[in-house]
Amino acid sequence: MLHRRQRIPHNLIFYVLVMLYLWLVVEPRLIYQCFGTILPDAPVFLTGWSFMSNSLHLPGGFILYISGLLSQGFCYSWLGALIIILSALCLCELSRRHLAAAGYTRSAVLSSLPAILIVLIYSQYKHPLTVCLVVSLGLVWSLIFERLSLRTLVVRIIVYCLMSAVLFGLAGAGGLLIFSFMTVIYGIFVRRDFVFSALAIPVGFGIVWCFAQYVFLVLPRETFTVLTSLVPATIQGKNTFPAVLIIILYGFAPLCVFLVLLGRNVFAKFGPKPKKHSGKDKQKEQAREFTSIFRNGVKIAAPIVLMLVGLYFSYNRMRKPLIQAHDYSLRRQWDKVLELSRSLPKGASNIYFNHYVNRALYHTERLPYDMFTFPQTPHGLLLTHEKKASDLTQLKLCDIYMELGRVNTAERLATEILTARNHCGIVVEKLAWINIIKEQYETARIYLNVLQKDLVYRKRAQALLKAIDNGFSTDQKAYLDTIRSRMHQEGYLGTRDESVEQILTELLASNPTNRMAFEYLMACYLLTGQVDKIAARMAQIREFDYDGIPTLYEEALLIYFGSQGRKIDFNKSNIRRETFNRYIRFIQLRNSMRPDNRQVVLRSLISEYGSSYFFYSTFGQVGVL
Repeated sequence: MLHRRQRIPHNLIFYVLVMLYLWLVVEPRLIYQCFGTILPDAPVFLTGWSFMSNSLHLPGGFILYISGLLSQGFCYSWLGALIIILSALCLCELSRRHLAAAGYTRSAVLSSLPAILIVLIYSQYKHPLTVCLVVSLGLVWSLIFERLSLRTLVVRIIVYCLMSAVLFGLAGAGGLLIFSFMTVIYGIFVRRDFVFSALAIPVGFGIVWCFAQYVFLVLPRETFTVLTSLVPATIQGKNTFPAVLIIILYGFAPLCVFLVLLGRNVFAKFGPKPKKHSGKDKQKEQAREFTSIFRNGVKIAAPIVLMLVGLYFSYNRMRKPLIQAHDYSLRRQWDKVLELSRSLPKGASNIYFNHYVNRALYHTERLPYDMFTFPQTPHGLLLTHEKKASDLTQLKLCDIYMELGRVNTAERLATEILTARNHCGIVVEKLAWINIIKEQYETARIYLNVLQKDLVYRKRAQALLKAIDNGFSTDQKAYLDTIRSRMHQEGYLGTRDESVEQILTELLASNPTNRMAFEYLMACYLLTGQVDKIAARMAQIREFDYDGIPTLYEEALLIYFGSQGRKIDFNKSNIRRETFNRYIRFIQLRNSMRPDNRQVVLRSLISEYGSSYFFYSTFGQVGVL
């Protein structure tokens, strides 16, 4: 009784610390923003009987439905952290009960390992909630079956088949796999029922096959992987660490119970016989009580230390900032994107971060001035780095194509995402906006009525429906007017083989006052070193309200004139003398570089010109000390 009372505060301290870490550091709200794109296979949830009925008619549909419902809570970080903690606590308690049933009573530290695994997975910004529920339900089924008094083999098989059929409908092949393995382990080591143990796995496979063929009407090979560690959602991407942790999460309880029971059987056969207690043994027992405080401290500290070690070795400084940048871009908080990018390690970036930064620079009117203050790559402008666009790429392209004026292309991309994912709140909202921009209000209503069934996007859908009926706000009208003024007049759909230059050139030909298309086209020329085309576009600057020639365009012009050997007429070119003097100084420094002083000169160039186009055009990268 004393041990049971002591276990509560030990676990409480650990789970409170985990709760705070998840809430304040991981921030489940950021995970919610990844649903449908960075996490394309996150569970979906809609209100209404139709969605519930469709879910429950799928293998594992019950778990997917519950998981989707609980996942909506991740839009609030505190609620998401609470949901994670409760699911982890449930899985740990079930693991402890199975270990106790196997005869291992001192499992306070060992049974906390599933919670540690779950925290490590969420720290990678993955979403294993469905896995937790599947494994938990499989373990519950196993506990129920082992407590039933089933004396004959036939009765055990009948009950096992019925329970397996129900479990497969609720938790898919993943839950049934856990249940089958636990049943076999207990059958071999506890009940010594080898015939039943030999039949359990084949019977489970037979049930899955029958359900696939005659109930769900799907291919058996697809049904055998439903909600298992073989699901593509758990193994996608280059980072295999979360996938390995998920596989361990599936196998943790069966493996631990198997090893405990195997150890007990081996020890019973070959181990020493227990000695009778003597008076001295009682004295030793009394002496051990003095060490209870130390042992309790170890029980409290061990899970925390294990979690910290795991977090240390799996830490990636770029992981959370990338998710945060994605979140800021969805909220159009461009200043925060730039602030975040400045806090990164020097030179650290990736394609998507570069894309977010360039959009932020445009929206803060700094793209022609500060573009090379941040790491750059030509693929970052319109995300041309993938042969087959991912869901995240399609969503980001949908955003930027809408802003550029290729609304039909944006609609095609959003429709492709929605077709593949069945439902994604942010994509449904974009399709509603696209139809509002095109003044197809009845089609927009259809999307907004669907969006009202989304718990998180419901209020936004209702607000847009009211706006359609009663008129848009000043900000909404300004946004609609901006996009409509940029729309490609021919309603051009676009193809996947177009170059960035071709896309932007056609937009400018359609609307010469499209500032975003102009600045992105000039950025494309800067990144690809086409300074001659920048010079050819200088006359078009008059269409926009720049205060003189933007700095980066000036620098590109000087490089172009220098390559042509032309003298600069400051009156005609409008290039500032201070920019010209900086160019002369750069050339002098660059020409002074020799093998013996290369590092010294390079440091001077980076210090003075690292964020200039002079440096980028010479060295092919942004200068970073």
